[in-house]
Amino acid sequence: MKYEPLKRHLEGAYDPGELRMAFDEIEAVLGFPLPRSAREHQAWWSNTRIGHTHAAAWLDAGWKTSALDLAGRGVTFVREAVRGVAEGAAPFRHRGEDLAVPLDLLSPAAAQLIDRQASAAGVPRDAAVALLLNALAVERRRALLADLAQPLPAGATDVAVLVREDRDGR
Repeated sequence: MKYEPLKRHLEGAYDPGELRMAFDEIEAVLGFPLPRSAREHQAWWSNTRIGHTHAAAWLDAGWKTSALDLAGRGVTFVREAVRGVAEGAAPFRHRGEDLAVPLDLLSPAAAQLIDRQASAAGVPRDAAVALLLNALAVERRRALLADLAQPLPAGATDVAVLVREDRDGR
């Protein structure tokens, strides 16, 4: 998608409420100039997906445009309210889907872990949850690879040997 760099940029923005971007900042993120219609017509910045692949970039990232300043060459993005998220949940987006961690279901130790991560990284709780889950996924992957690197126990048959035997037996 042409506007994927903007989507990734907004997904990584940890501003909890709104984000003001000048047109030249957006162009730097995109790596190409905005079309003339973006500089001249308010409709280009509408929060409508139909016929607006560029709008899908910010909408899929969980943002919408709120204040457009054509004369000042800038736009303000605000975080969309996450639909269906209970009060007190830490919402975040993953692959275009709204996810939430209901904080009242967490143990006090888990909530403290999230708060410590948020404080240490200088990010809101939702981003801290994502950071913690990403770190956990990396650690699980490392553990799996370490297990796979262990030599086979005596008398065990390597799966690759079985596959070769099956293939060669045909």
